[in-house]
Amino acid sequence: CILNTECGFLLQYEYFNAVLINERDEEGNYLELGKEFILVPNDHFNNLPVNISLSDVQVPTNMYNKDPAIVNGVYWSESLNKVFVDNFDRDPSLIWQYFGSAKGFFRQYPGIKWEPDENGVIAFDCRNRKWYIQAATSPKDVVILVDVSGSMKGLRLTIAKQTVSSILDTLGDDDFFNIIA
Repeated sequence: CILNTECGFLLQYEYFNAVLINERDEEGNYLELGKEFILVPNDHFNNLPVNISLSDVQVPTNMYNKDPAIVNGVYWSESLNKVFVDNFDRDPSLIWQYFGSAKGFFRQYPGIKWEPDENGVIAFDCRNRKWYIQAATSPKDVVILVDVSGSMKGLRLTIAKQTVSSILDTLGDDDFFNIIA
């Protein structure tokens, strides 16, 4: 962990931010978190310029890319670089490999430059992707018991049915349910 909780400060750690890589300021210096990141067009990746030696990290525009929780997660996940490269060496048919964090950052191999839209925004957030949601939630087994006795006539039964419908709307393809009435 690079957050020193005893002292309450963040130790210095820089990573390759996919939006800032190879970007320079007015004086020609690389931007912070943007250092030089060698990108070479690669046939295996549709001739996109990639770095097959390293992954890089995308942080959604609405998040602070130096937030201690983000930086700690990026630091912790840096060891995935070796795993990604080894996977690709063993199985060259692999294409994109990635890690999506609950904190919101997205580590992608091979490293690639991300371009913001015309408003300077990158709306991509891995936590909103179907693959992330399916992996982050486990299948549910739900039993719903509905009282349909005489005391539940009229508005009460209508409310109960609406409640059941609301519960069912939260279920996914891998969930199981039964309704007992």
